[in-house]
Amino acid sequence: MKKTLSLILAMLMLASAAALTACSDAGTDNTDTTDPTAQTASPSAEEETEAETDAADARAAVPDDLPEKDFDGRTFYVLGTDESNYGAYIAVEELNGEVVNDAVYSRNLAIEERFNAKVGRNSAGTAADAYTTASTMIKTAAQAGDTDSFHLVSYHVVEAGGVAVQGYFMNWYDIPYINFEKPWWSDSTVNDLSMNNHCFLAVGDAAVSSISQTYCVIFDKDAAKNYAIEDVYGTVREGKWTVDYINNICTTVTLDVDGDGQMTEADYYGLSSSPYSNVNTYLWAFDNQIFTKNEEGVLELSYYNERLVRIFEEVYALFKETNGVWAPVGNGHFVGIDQFRNYGSLFTNALLSFTTTYLADYEHEYGIIPYPKLDEAQARYKTMVDGNHEAMAIAKNAVDLEFIGVMTEVMCAEAYKQIVPAYYDVCLKQRYASSPDDAEMIELCVDSRVFDLGYVYDNWKGVSFYMESLINAGNKDITSHYQKNEKAASKYYQKVVDMFYED
Repeated sequence: MKKTLSLILAMLMLASAAALTACSDAGTDNTDTTDPTAQTASPSAEEETEAETDAADARAAVPDDLPEKDFDGRTFYVLGTDESNYGAYIAVEELNGEVVNDAVYSRNLAIEERFNAKVGRNSAGTAADAYTTASTMIKTAAQAGDTDSFHLVSYHVVEAGGVAVQGYFMNWYDIPYINFEKPWWSDSTVNDLSMNNHCFLAVGDAAVSSISQTYCVIFDKDAAKNYAIEDVYGTVREGKWTVDYINNICTTVTLDVDGDGQMTEADYYGLSSSPYSNVNTYLWAFDNQIFTKNEEGVLELSYYNERLVRIFEEVYALFKETNGVWAPVGNGHFVGIDQFRNYGSLFTNALLSFTTTYLADYEHEYGIIPYPKLDEAQARYKTMVDGNHEAMAIAKNAVDLEFIGVMTEVMCAEAYKQIVPAYYDVCLKQRYASSPDDAEMIELCVDSRVFDLGYVYDNWKGVSFYMESLINAGNKDITSHYQKNEKAASKYYQKVVDMFYED
């Protein structure tokens, strides 16, 4: 099995190894968290330059093993939506000094110079129904025999999963030059999304939203110091970042700031969160996938078990029975990050993209860590990616698979080498290469992603959203709900499994 952490993480961990310290127990004091201050030592310009060069060299050193080809100036079109500027990760018109934009431009220029082929977009638009528009375009192209409008599909994973079940996508293992063992392909593409040498939706670094939409936890470093909560990163490294740890933190730091006896947005919390997909993510973070592979490598529906019941009880208690969590239902998907950026919580459940969209003007130092584990016995940290992230597919009617394979592989490889580090820089306010601890944690978040087949192909017909909907409704009976809906969900999922054996 290929390494779960990238080469750059290994390098950065070496750089920070001497600085590792044991985790301190969370302390308490009565310091007001509204105006914490902290000083962090800044590396010298020479140290920053050296770290930056080493990081770039580590990624650039990974060969893509592609042959030399001349594609006669053709354009490789990627079909997707422009929602949240996803299209800007595919193609841009010019350099503008913005780090990610310029990395995309550089990536595409390198591809053009090497293969005499351009990268272009075929957009389904920016409207709320753009995802279904993309699906319609895929089906229409197949029915018309149109092989020129687009070559690669990259859009909303759950929507794409529904199209895949209808038989509109090719098997990735039939596409030449695609190498899922390379670090620009998620391990989960092989471990979770492949079966019987079939894979219809894959996750590669050219789909940057599969990184930017990763669920994580962001914490206020300044406030943590005020509360004598030291070495949060050490807690993560030691495997002690668990749901019990969060509960203890919530007890320690939650404060009725205005003294009115009511816990509202005006007060301070240990954890703030959206009550929707942020809550749902704990299913995967606590290591209970919908589908798992048995000893014969066959996918089995493994959702309901004793661990699920325990997970549900723990998450229900955290969100419904703990005063230290701010996650009101009905206030939208961004209520958690809004509370945090207004300095109203120590931790917040978030997406990596929130660092660029919500925290650009955040005045405190913040850190990024993965979702917690259920307990210390859990082997590793896990998370998921929000359902609106891109999954990559090849239309069933595609031709010239050599062109498609080379261009897809090089787009992912060069994204890994150029675009992803640029995006990490933006997440960490331009300090990725020079902040090994922060870089280690953001890599850990991305590397802990799980792309569960049961979620990817859910198509809003499976079990993926049960936890979120039940907890928001105040319903504590996951067992009865599952028993009531098991037959319909199992029938749908059987269609999904059958797809992998259609040949």
